Amino acid sequence: MNTLPIVKMTLYKHGVGFYQRRGTVDTDTSSTASTASTASMASLQFRRDEMNDILKSLTAFTVGGGQVLGMDYATPEDKAALLARSSIQLSDGASLRDLLRDVRGRAVEVITAGETLAGIAVGVDLPGKREPLTATLLSIFVPGQAAVRTLPVSDIRQLNLVDARAAGDLAYFLDTSLMEDEKRSVTVRLAPGPSDLVVSYIAPSPIWRVSYRLVADEQDGKPLSLLQGWGLFDNTFDEDLENVHLTFVAGMPVSFIYDLYTPFTPERPVVREEARAVARPVEFAEALSSPPPAMRGVRALGRTMMADERQAPAPAAKMSAADLSQSTVVAATGQAQGEFFSYVVANPVTVKRGRSAMVPILQAQPALRKERIYNGRKHPLNPVITARFKNETGLTLERGPLTVVEAGEYAGEAMLPFTAPGGEIFLAYAVDLGVKVTEETTNEQLLVSVNIANGLLSLQEYQIQRVTYRVENRNDQAVNVTLEHPRLANYTPFDTPDPVETTADAYRYLVQVKAHSVAVFTAAQRRLVARREEVRNQRFDTLQRWLRDHLLDQVAFDRIKAILALHDRLAEHETSVRKNETNRQAIFNQQKVVQGNLGALKEQGEEGQLRGRYVRTLNQLEDQLAQLKTSDDELAAAIARTKAEIDKALAG
Repeated sequence: MNTLPIVKMTLYKHGVGFYQRRGTVDTDTSSTASTASTASMASLQFRRDEMNDILKSLTAFTVGGGQVLGMDYATPEDKAALLARSSIQLSDGASLRDLLRDVRGRAVEVITAGETLAGIAVGVDLPGKREPLTATLLSIFVPGQAAVRTLPVSDIRQLNLVDARAAGDLAYFLDTSLMEDEKRSVTVRLAPGPSDLVVSYIAPSPIWRVSYRLVADEQDGKPLSLLQGWGLFDNTFDEDLENVHLTFVAGMPVSFIYDLYTPFTPERPVVREEARAVARPVEFAEALSSPPPAMRGVRALGRTMMADERQAPAPAAKMSAADLSQSTVVAATGQAQGEFFSYVVANPVTVKRGRSAMVPILQAQPALRKERIYNGRKHPLNPVITARFKNETGLTLERGPLTVVEAGEYAGEAMLPFTAPGGEIFLAYAVDLGVKVTEETTNEQLLVSVNIANGLLSLQEYQIQRVTYRVENRNDQAVNVTLEHPRLANYTPFDTPDPVETTADAYRYLVQVKAHSVAVFTAAQRRLVARREEVRNQRFDTLQRWLRDHLLDQVAFDRIKAILALHDRLAEHETSVRKNETNRQAIFNQQKVVQGNLGALKEQGEEGQLRGRYVRTLNQLEDQLAQLKTSDDELAAAIARTKAEIDKALAG
């Protein structure tokens, strides 16, 4: 069997890799005489947990001639289950004895030092407990002689399995014994003769990662910066990677695991015979007639020049952008591939088994701008120091950690986000403890207009939020601090300087603070809201405040005041109506009591006199009810007149 080496690998960010193996495969001449074949075969080994991806994606083809006949692979059963299928079972300490035992009844040919004996194996007689192992005997039935011959197993020099099935079972047992429990083999069968075979597939793989270095210093009095990116990957194969073409892909294609490896037999319903009538034929009516984007090569990175370890120790040197740039040679290109972006390493890489490697993939000289940005939601009290630049590399930058070096010294770390070409990058790599920022937030409402329509007051007012920033600079030099002020939904800035920048969720204001001093900045936002209220619910002191604030003129004030007076009169009438109703109910209750007493009194004597008094009381109560009725009528008329006056006043 031939093993194809990996010649190309493409690593993605979602846990899979795309691999290509290639090599020359020739006719397999290593098979035994009983299994000899003129076919060419290539064997590949995979981990058991990779098989679903392998079966989903494995592709094989030849270059310059040859033909792929098919592929076969080991079943998902473990080794013990596979070995149990064989009629021959060999132990570790008595394999020949077990073989002679299991070929019982099969044609064999035994060659000893003095003769060749052909016949059918009868069985093996084992020695007793006190007898030596050399006393083990093999019995062979010789059909032509109608005799059973025995010979010591120790005399056997060669055993030929004449029975083809026995030979096949022995070969199966031995092949299966070689299988590793966690490994599965896939065999590609080709037409006889040499073939240049290429096999590609996807398999689970650790994601590739990237780390960056940003060096900022000066050269000849001018600022100089260097951004480097290094791709990291791991060799998790059980083999060395030698001269492999490597590609890193920034992007995330859709990928999933589909179980093609485990055999699946669905349950089927059992349908029993039943008597049925012959169905008429079923007929059907006759039918009526009837660019990938261009690849863009971009300069990236290469190998690093290493100092000769045999040289004498050199004095300590600070890292500079110029030295770092000159000591690293570009050896990768970036190119767009549809929705993805790839870093193609130009020089083949070699990584030993169980090792990992770093490959330079990016080198650029961005135009840095150093800033102090304060955002209390992300980091309270202190602004963060940021390095800001645009991605003008022409490359898509994958997300990864970044180390910042300033003037040859470590300055901090940041996370470089996933950034397309032309995107702007903010790297917050340090906190300026010499600058302290405190916030104070106030909210207020400001009425701006009052209108009357359809008997209702329409009020418009501003809801205002003010945030006052107090920026204290304790450093020995003046600083500029960019305040990121959050944008409120449906609010607009006012009474505030224009922002230097606006993002999707913040306004950026620049505040200059002298050394050892304090600067105060207030950012205000407002939104206009409207509400409606009934005129009758207004208070006289509210009207006076509106008049004082010039939201009402004197004429409107007098008219609304008169309307409120009418509402007060209407309220008095409605209160009188409710009072009359209370009195009427009390009279009804008193009448019931008097009428109950009348029913128990006689008409003569003292009871007759008391009865007369109750009758007079009932008459008085009836007179009071009549008066309440008259009052209710008068109040109803007054209420109607007052409502009419209110409607007339509102209409004006």
